[in-house]
Amino acid sequence: MPGGYSKKLALRLDAQQYAAYEGTPPTRPEWTTARAALVALSAVLVLIVSGLALLGGWLVVRDFPSFFSIVAGIPVLLVAWALRPRLWSAEDVWHELHRDDAPVLFALLDRIATAAGTRMPDRVALDADFNASAGTHGWLRKRTLTIGLPLFGVLTPQQRVAVLGHEFGHFVNGDPARGLLTQPAVRTPLILADLVRPSEAFVSDTLWGQLAERAMWPFQMLLQRLFLLIGSGVIAVAARDHQRAEYCADALAVRLAGTAATEASMIDLASAEQLMGSIAAVERGTQANAETARRNHPGAARWREAADAWRASADVADVLDRSVTEKASLWHDHPPAGLRARIVKSWPYTDPSVVLSDADSARIDAELHRFYARAGRDIAWSAA
Repeated sequence: MPGGYSKKLALRLDAQQYAAYEGTPPTRPEWTTARAALVALSAVLVLIVSGLALLGGWLVVRDFPSFFSIVAGIPVLLVAWALRPRLWSAEDVWHELHRDDAPVLFALLDRIATAAGTRMPDRVALDADFNASAGTHGWLRKRTLTIGLPLFGVLTPQQRVAVLGHEFGHFVNGDPARGLLTQPAVRTPLILADLVRPSEAFVSDTLWGQLAERAMWPFQMLLQRLFLLIGSGVIAVAARDHQRAEYCADALAVRLAGTAATEASMIDLASAEQLMGSIAAVERGTQANAETARRNHPGAARWREAADAWRASADVADVLDRSVTEKASLWHDHPPAGLRARIVKSWPYTDPSVVLSDADSARIDAELHRFYARAGRDIAWSAA
């Protein structure tokens, strides 16, 4: 799809979705035609893969130990194994945080989980990204909450509640685009594209083998492009449902943290590139002084000072406008932060139900101090 047309279509779909929730916060991600189609496609794919597994097994055992029967059945079994349903696996994390490491932070998470009506995540992780995320992984559906230290470090206490409340919203509402029932539809075309991908170099040692590889190359390339196109289309469909889930999570953030803090956190997310640049500039100065970097790292205090300085000079309306246009994409799984900030403001004004005091927020920073220092080194090196 040409880039200009896809951008216009994304802007139109973003506007339609915004209009659907403007003034009235959503409750849970509803069933949509797109979601139903993804579930139906997943069911068909699971049946096909199951059929391949049965066929391959039957071919292997039909005249066992017949060489020809085994040779016919094993490739079918291998294809079925490659296309087997699988879930998003738990990824390695920058640092896994435990309750003993940060009791005040975990006490806040307990309060948010109780207010949201859900259980605590199985794993709380930290990383050095300007982001936060929540995911459910594996057949046991283990939950992981990941807190990006640069983002968390520059937020006000109540903004921290908003960001964490949003992530707990995903545990409450689920995510139709990443659920058990839609994964085969989302992942299978990309797996097929990888299976048929032609090798970068001809590997056969014989002339006839190389000729065969050359003859197959255009067909493999055509099939790969076809599967990638199908996969891109499925991801675009799934992205719309994921964006609906984001708005539902924002609604929970408003209920927990209040309108003002949630709107401010969305403005910061729309300003992620600029705020991260401010943090990197400060951190390069800190790392230039070896003694300060090793023993007296200021933690997030200087990050907040740099972020506050940028916020004071920023044109918020321009930041939001640019977010709406620049971040519009058929394949993004989040609505532009500019739209999220505006839609939060359009909902009925809400006071917070979970309040984080300045004192407790400072205690959390003290608990995370050594991780801020480590993240600062990563940020400085990556920006160098």
